[in-house]
Amino acid sequence: MKKFRNISRMLNVRKDEEGLVSLLMAYSFFMGGATALFYTVVASSFLVSFDRLALPQVYVVGGIFIYVLGLGVTRLQKKIAFDRLAENMLLFLIVSISLFLVFYHVTGNRWVFFILFLWNRVFVLVNGVTFWAVVVKLFNFQQSKRLSSLINTGDVFSSVIMYLAVPGLVKILPIDSLLIIAVGFLVVCAVLLRQIHKRYVTAEHKNDEVSSEHVDKVADDVVNPSYYRAIFFLALLPVFALFYVEYIFFIESRVIFPNKESLASFLGVFFGISAILEFFIKTFFYNKLISKYGVRLGIMILPLSLVFSFAVSVIYGLGYDTAAIFFACVALSRFFLSAIRKAISEPAYQVLYQPIQARFRLNIQGRIEGRAKAMGGLAAGVVLLILVNLWQLEALPLAIVFLVVALGWAVVSFAGQNAYKKMVREKVFHFPARQVRGNAYVPQNERTSKPFDELISQVFSKNAEERTEAALGLGGANRFLSYKYLIPLLQDPDQRVREAAIYTAGELRRSELWPYLMEQMEIDRYYSVAFDALVKSGVPLLKYIEKSFLSNNDNRYRQLHLLKIVEEIGGGEAIRFFRRNLENPNRFIKDKVLESLRNLNYGCNSTEKIFLLNELDEHLKTFVWLLSAQYDLSETYPHDSQLMLNIEREKQRIIRKAFIVLEVVYGSRFHAITLLKGEQAMDARDYLTEISDLLLPENIKNKILPFLDSASSDEMRNRYAEILPVSELSVEERLIDIINKDYTRISRWTKAVAIRELRHFPAEIVTPVLVANAVSHSKVISQTAFYILRIVNPGRFKSLMDVMTRDKDAFHLDIMKPLEWLATEEDLLISKLRRLREAQGLSKLLNGELQKILLNSAYFQEEEGEVIDLRKYTNNADVSLLITYGKLFFSKIGGIEAGEIRNVVELKNQGVVMIPNVMENTEFYLIENYLLKDLNITHHVSEEAVSQ
Repeated sequence: MKKFRNISRMLNVRKDEEGLVSLLMAYSFFMGGATALFYTVVASSFLVSFDRLALPQVYVVGGIFIYVLGLGVTRLQKKIAFDRLAENMLLFLIVSISLFLVFYHVTGNRWVFFILFLWNRVFVLVNGVTFWAVVVKLFNFQQSKRLSSLINTGDVFSSVIMYLAVPGLVKILPIDSLLIIAVGFLVVCAVLLRQIHKRYVTAEHKNDEVSSEHVDKVADDVVNPSYYRAIFFLALLPVFALFYVEYIFFIESRVIFPNKESLASFLGVFFGISAILEFFIKTFFYNKLISKYGVRLGIMILPLSLVFSFAVSVIYGLGYDTAAIFFACVALSRFFLSAIRKAISEPAYQVLYQPIQARFRLNIQGRIEGRAKAMGGLAAGVVLLILVNLWQLEALPLAIVFLVVALGWAVVSFAGQNAYKKMVREKVFHFPARQVRGNAYVPQNERTSKPFDELISQVFSKNAEERTEAALGLGGANRFLSYKYLIPLLQDPDQRVREAAIYTAGELRRSELWPYLMEQMEIDRYYSVAFDALVKSGVPLLKYIEKSFLSNNDNRYRQLHLLKIVEEIGGGEAIRFFRRNLENPNRFIKDKVLESLRNLNYGCNSTEKIFLLNELDEHLKTFVWLLSAQYDLSETYPHDSQLMLNIEREKQRIIRKAFIVLEVVYGSRFHAITLLKGEQAMDARDYLTEISDLLLPENIKNKILPFLDSASSDEMRNRYAEILPVSELSVEERLIDIINKDYTRISRWTKAVAIRELRHFPAEIVTPVLVANAVSHSKVISQTAFYILRIVNPGRFKSLMDVMTRDKDAFHLDIMKPLEWLATEEDLLISKLRRLREAQGLSKLLNGELQKILLNSAYFQEEEGEVIDLRKYTNNADVSLLITYGKLFFSKIGGIEAGEIRNVVELKNQGVVMIPNVMENTEFYLIENYLLKDLNITHHVSEEAVSQ
């Protein structure tokens, strides 16, 4: 088993893919063997039984037949699930060949081989509807690119065996009897296909297909017409080339090998050698070539190879006629159409379907497989019929004609890979609408028309209503100095008065009031009102903000507030402001500047690009460090533990920052990173991978693709280990490493959670770390460190408390004193923050936003059976009730359970008395509604409550 796993890893097969890949390789093996035997026997029998003029005829008849059959398959796809259709088509192939063989052995009619030679095309169509349909349906974009060639190596391996076995088998068995072995292989394929469908095809795969009667218009509605034409011709031309070159190859081969057995032996050896080379190309070169050069190489390599081989053959033929070297060049071309087409071009071509929406993909593929390829064979037959049967052209003129076709094919391939790039780049995603800020304050009363003197007298009134009226009225006073009377109202103790004054100051847009509005923005309750008031001043405010920004270097939070105002104002001046602060030494400021530039759709210049790519490297180094931390702790901590969940959130946060850099440097297409957690996640990941491959330089792409194209964190870490430093530490060392990490790279909450885990280690090791963090100015870190220190080293906790008392350190004493009686870590801030995040309406908030709720709300923890009076907390307050665990029972409405957020004013309007019964141990908060409004949190009511 271990050796099998090592082989899977070497072949880039992931653990969850092993079963399906094994079955597909087995299917590919037997289908390849059947195809090789059938093709060799039927081709040699046909060439000996008919003259060269029959080849164009069978191509024409075959093209028409396959086109009609393809139309039938397309219609059946609308009515039958793809798995049933595949099984029925394979059964049709088995039964039809068996009947032809019986007829031949009874009658000996040579026209059976005319039909069987035509039936080679049915093999290709059936393989497209069975093997490739499974690949398209069960594999995503990147799996298709990575595994298509590998699983098709079964075909190559069996082809090698069967082709090379033909010279020996014809000496033992009659050549026609080899077709019975081919039928036996097809029966094995039917059994394997049934197993694949039974184990891996789900109802979701079946229901994903379009079954509308308008399916014929799917290509027009879903796929860009130019892209559809491109993939149509890229399917048609290889088939045209195959038939055309095959004709020249066959007629030259027949001259050299005149009888059936010798011709079959030659074809077996030739295609066997081709299959061996195909196997090595698929196994060892395809993935590397596609990874490095992308789909464009897979699309263009075949026509360019044929241009080379036919150019040599034509040049030699014109000088020396169609001698041995001419035949060698034709044979080389036929080799390209066997080995390179199957090993590189076909797997790469299948990737062209991936930008198409998954539910339309198989229908479009069926149309092209059944129509374009049929038309390619038909076109080759018609052209050859004219050139050979009517114009009597020999091999050399035919080669010249094909050289012209190959040159045109190369041009079409170049245009096709450009169309593919365009299709990928223009893929449409549905991004959530960016939340638009509403007015934090809207006056409830209309502006008064009282005289200016009366308004001035009301400014100093003891009646709050009159002061509010004055605050609003001064906005329409049209007096130059009216703004001065707003200044005392901006300091008013009454909330309604102050909000009215802030609103009016925003309407006046006077620069003299900006400092006062800035002060109000520092108060959480008035932040939104003051923010909107300042934004109204627009571009003239930016110069003042720049001065204020530079003078507030030590106040990070104020600087962040100013940056948000600048972003909201927007425009060219705002972008220039951000660019001037792009290299700010404070990482929080720098990250916000980058985010704002992204939001304003700014694309950096070449000078900024160097700096930003260094930032990208720093973000990715942090991301890899988090991967290592996750790896080191994974055996000790379950994935759903608070520590591991926090590390996962840190990873998501840092990778978002990395992609913000990519957006600013390389364009908004990388914004699809925001969709990796939703319904569009698979398409978004595939899209980002392709965009990275198409747009990013090699050195940048190699750093991004491990994140996008890894199935697990461990695989991602191993891939990053090849390009970035990765460390491996013990659990104790890793926890301390997390605690000591630069706080600009990792959140205080995650550090605090890591500090909590130090309780499991010896005191002499963790005490220095705990003491160093206990004196932190972060409340969540300090509290956690003091709590763990009290557990692991009570003596040091007591001595540290004495020091704090002597130094009159009120901040830390307020944290330490409750810890003397705190009985459980569930009362720690980190535990409360965890429970807040688990509430449905708060799950998407950032750590700092959760902490704002925690530290600015009334907190309650009540035991079952108690009756609590909340009226004194709610009578004059605009608050909402949030329960994190437990249940409260209110009159009129019944129970309110964990996770619900209810507006107290609305509850009172329903006649609820705020004296609930505690039905079970309950933790809840009374949160001021301005906080919920600022954080865009909507009220959440359980479905049961709604039904009541």
